[in-house]
Amino acid sequence: MPTTTDYHPIDCHFYDVLEAAATRHQQVYLQYFSDLRELRQGPATLKTFVTREGAEYTILASGEEIRLDRIIRLDDTPAPAFADYPDFRCGC
Repeated sequence: MPTTTDYHPIDCHFYDVLEAAATRHQQVYLQYFSDLRELRQGPATLKTFVTREGAEYTILASGEEIRLDRIIRLDDTPAPAFADYPDFRCGC
């Protein structure tokens, strides 16, 4: 099981963006790092949020859990911690 001791709380304004997407049940384009630090991206619907062992997660409609401090971008909004990261979506 991955450790949560390295969890970094996310910016409260970005949390509001995530929460708004979950409240509206809207499909978004999500870019994030997996537990293995692999880049993952694609359409997703945020369902709810949970806190476990000192870390915050979003649960997607698919059932997948993503730690909030590993989210790079939600649609066109970058997470402040990843503001310098490029948008990895394919423009083709």
